[in-house]
Amino acid sequence: MEYIKKGFLIILAGLCIGVGVGVILYANVGGDTITVFQDGMHNVLSISYGQASLLYNAVLIVLALIFSKNNFGAGTIVTALITGLMIDISNNFLVSLNLELDFIMKLMVFFIGLSIYTFGLALLIKCKLGMNALDSLIYRLVDMIHIEYKWIRIVADLILTILGFIMGGVVGIGTLVSILCTGMMIDLFTKIGGKQNEKKPTHIS
Repeated sequence: MEYIKKGFLIILAGLCIGVGVGVILYANVGGDTITVFQDGMHNVLSISYGQASLLYNAVLIVLALIFSKNNFGAGTIVTALITGLMIDISNNFLVSLNLELDFIMKLMVFFIGLSIYTFGLALLIKCKLGMNALDSLIYRLVDMIHIEYKWIRIVADLILTILGFIMGGVVGIGTLVSILCTGMMIDLFTKIGGKQNEKKPTHIS
């Protein structure tokens, strides 16, 4: 029963991350930081957003295995596989609706997407199922330099945004909001229902 529960939470986290990114892309007011980076990969390599996500996650998974094995788990791999697929499915579905959105509505859609996205990331951290690869590396840095997760996340998001922009990723007001808010929102979600220790969570056995 415990394995079924863990499997359900891993899949739910992956669905939330992928759908969140798909909604953010649809809002078209500037992607979240990772999406900007993956958008740059999408442009440079001429691949879909989902394929760019899979490639991005594959590289970070290798880095996480090398530098942050204690934060690595089933959730790291499963969510990486689910996320890319759900980005394409959710974004294509929303585009097919042909909705006319003004700027305020686009901002609202962006915040909905960002909330879903950060909830999915926080779920992996909170439930100790194996973090996404980026967060596993960030939590490794938390242990090494003793700076709170949210501040390291802001720096990481800024670096990803700059690199993505150089590769042609779309940057907008949503990107700025994402840089400032993603780490804070993940930190908030992980503390819902109880204080989240800044020490790295262990992976599932």
